[in-house]
Amino acid sequence: MPLNKLLWKLKLPLKTKIFIWFLIKGVILTKDNLKKSKWKGDDRCCFCDNKETIQHLFFDCHVARFVSRVCQVAFNLEPPKDVIDLFRLWDAQIDQHLRYLICMGSSAILWSIWLFRNEGIFDKKQLYSYLQVVFRATYWTCFWIALQKKNDKPFLKWACRMLETVAMKIFAKHGWSSLKMATGTRSSIPRGELPY
Repeated sequence: MPLNKLLWKLKLPLKTKIFIWFLIKGVILTKDNLKKSKWKGDDRCCFCDNKETIQHLFFDCHVARFVSRVCQVAFNLEPPKDVIDLFRLWDAQIDQHLRYLICMGSSAILWSIWLFRNEGIFDKKQLYSYLQVVFRATYWTCFWIALQKKNDKPFLKWACRMLETVAMKIFAKHGWSSLKMATGTRSSIPRGELPY
């Protein structure tokens, strides 16, 4: 199934579908895209010192890699390289219906990373932990369960519990010291100490 067709078939709120569609097209307002419009702000990622691009924010930044690693441990799925790979990754590995459900969960993760980033930048909220992204993704997935078919609800609830369980095991092993982030500054955690 073509990617655009799959996206518009997902049972998600329209604003989330539009966000994912913009993400696939590469036109969401990350700092590198804002710079193209003559924006004069700091183009560094709010989580680290690298330049903020779509690729960096959702796939290469340590926040995104942590979330990908939790998903890999929970479901034995290879981390995607980019947004196209994310939605096509499971094409040959799983049946079409399960792919649909995983794409819905992936959308929740991408949406959560975006909201986490925006709260840090625009709302000046303190970003405490990568766990916030994981738990927000499970929140959105559970919230969107009401839109799904009755037979899919138990699988989605199980998937949310798996993600939360793996995230909490990582937290139990490494504690706040390996997950904490400071407000207004780049992450002070040396990359070699991240729990993945």
